[in-house]
Amino acid sequence: MSTPHDLLSGRTVIVTGAATGIGQAFAIGCAAQGANVVVADLHAADETVAAIEASGGHALAVRVDVADDDSVQAMARAALQRFGRIDGLVNNAAYFREVKLTPFEELDPAQWERIFAVNVKGVWQCCKAVMPAMREQKSGAIVNIASVVAVAGQPGYLHYVATKGAVLSMTKGLAKECGPHGVRVNVIAPGFVITDATRNRPLEWQQSFLKARAISREQRPDDLVGTALYLLSDLAGFVSGQTIVVDGGHIMY
Repeated sequence: MSTPHDLLSGRTVIVTGAATGIGQAFAIGCAAQGANVVVADLHAADETVAAIEASGGHALAVRVDVADDDSVQAMARAALQRFGRIDGLVNNAAYFREVKLTPFEELDPAQWERIFAVNVKGVWQCCKAVMPAMREQKSGAIVNIASVVAVAGQPGYLHYVATKGAVLSMTKGLAKECGPHGVRVNVIAPGFVITDATRNRPLEWQQSFLKARAISREQRPDDLVGTALYLLSDLAGFVSGQTIVVDGGHIMY
């Protein structure tokens, strides 16, 4: 039986968008549970790798553009070359920092295309890249990161909301296709999380999330890590196609 510190011992987990913020928290959390972590990001991820290695973990930094299929395939090859297997994937990379509050009639078509390329096509391409290894192993766990706005809706961010709604639906379809091969696919829908990429959001908008929560405090990246570890581990061995909202009790089922 797994102890509280080896849920992912001997496994290899790829985390996209792991240089900073939520992705960094996922990567460090996986390493703390014994995983070899592929820290994948469009930007340099030296800080995340250094933090993992300083704690005795094993990590590999890979530059990746999830919107580019060749780049994603290279990421998967690098993981296999270094660690020999791929057991988990956290699809965290997303186009959000540049997204501004905008009425839907005024949205820039070019930004609409870009956000779908990263947030939707990128998720598909990453899943596609890791699936051959997982199929051969007859095991694997994929965790897609959506958003509570896909469940509740949110004015002013229609293109972002639409991409995260697509992730919810894709997860269900992927779970059905991947399940026969021993691969589970689930999704986490975070609430508004305070990171460097979100601090520039309007204060009134940020406070609206805080006031609606049962747990009245800011949500931090670490608040999501336990749920991801659960879904990546054998503790969730019979869980697939599910959406878990982690938002401090804003949206309740």
